[in-house]
Amino acid sequence: MKPAEPPIPTLLAPLPQPTRAGTSPLWAVFAFTFANSLGSGVVTNGIVYMAKNGYGFSDAQNAWLMVLLGATYIAGALGTQPLVVALRRRGIGTRGLLTILMLAAAALCAIPQATLWLGLGRAPWTVWLLVGIYSPLTGVLWPLVESYVSGGRSGHALRSVTSRWNICWSSAVVIATFGISSFVETQPAMTILMLGAIHLACLAFLARFAKDPAPHLPEEHEPHPPVYSKLLVTFRLLLPMSYIVSSALGPYLPRAMAEDALNIEVKYQAMVGASWLVARVLVFLILNRWHGWHGRWYPAVLGGLLLVGGFGAAVFAKPVDSIALLVAGLAMFGTGMAIVYSGALYYALEVGQAEVEAGGKHEALIGTGYTIGPGILLLAGYGVSSGVLSENRFEPVVLGAVGAIAVVVALMVVQRVLTQVKDPLNRTH
Repeated sequence: MKPAEPPIPTLLAPLPQPTRAGTSPLWAVFAFTFANSLGSGVVTNGIVYMAKNGYGFSDAQNAWLMVLLGATYIAGALGTQPLVVALRRRGIGTRGLLTILMLAAAALCAIPQATLWLGLGRAPWTVWLLVGIYSPLTGVLWPLVESYVSGGRSGHALRSVTSRWNICWSSAVVIATFGISSFVETQPAMTILMLGAIHLACLAFLARFAKDPAPHLPEEHEPHPPVYSKLLVTFRLLLPMSYIVSSALGPYLPRAMAEDALNIEVKYQAMVGASWLVARVLVFLILNRWHGWHGRWYPAVLGGLLLVGGFGAAVFAKPVDSIALLVAGLAMFGTGMAIVYSGALYYALEVGQAEVEAGGKHEALIGTGYTIGPGILLLAGYGVSSGVLSENRFEPVVLGAVGAIAVVVALMVVQRVLTQVKDPLNRTH
């Protein structure tokens, strides 16, 4: 008989206590996560609005900017484990590496404002420099943080902590996106400078971290069920697809919400575009309270279908001139993103035994999506410039290609799930 599950804690219940000496205080890890996620909200989600409205970037330049963000993020994520190993040989622990990252990020965020103080004006090259260096820094950052979140925990404790961690970072992204909405056009450099100050403040939280994350604990009673490995593969199919869609939507939304389309004022565009971010936080809250999805196959199917349906609704909102449909579509998309991200991260940390490498692979898949999405924009743009496509076919081709990828991956997941559930061992955990 399967042992009874421990009661599921509420969001406000005390966080699970460290399970092994050397585990860092969760309040410090969560505070560090929240502060750094403000940076992710500004750079990853808000940079296209600042670049377009504050620095005059064209749609093509914004697409190239997002490709740069994705490609360098992959490099940072995949290089995290070798970097950690190399630094440990020199006596520098994970906490030391995080300290270096915070100092580097703070210095980088000062550059756009420094050009203004030097009388050079708003220099577009500072945006390229910011993204090109800040993105790989965060590619290294998040696998390290994930190892502190999950180190020394597995099973129920890991499920509880990761679900709360998802709420922590995703709510910070929403706050950052709303916070910059009034400054993307008037004070973009100062906004980035404030981000640098936040990175410096994070050093206070790092002081409470252990030198290195606690090692992974095996499952309390037995190793993780075999179905977890198969679920990990399934969610890793969906994870890059979800970020392909979101990164393609990033450059598309400012244009769709412009005055000649949905007629949304610049100061409100980032807020409307954040609809999917808000929905993601709300679904993370639900998944924190209800853990019945662990070991089940249907969340993968539901997540994939919501991603496809939400993307379709958001794109269709422009031709029918409906802001309500845009918000509804983005909310559906955000729900699918929350489901897919939760599954991909939890199974990666459980199956990968909470090692830095497991987090690095997880983040690299995200970077893959960040790269392919705007890459499609660039290919279509080249088609227009070379005369292969007419200008009025640019948008339909881009959105059609992204939609086709999303549909194909979703169907692959459905087929995989239908095949796996035929085996009784794969039906439940």
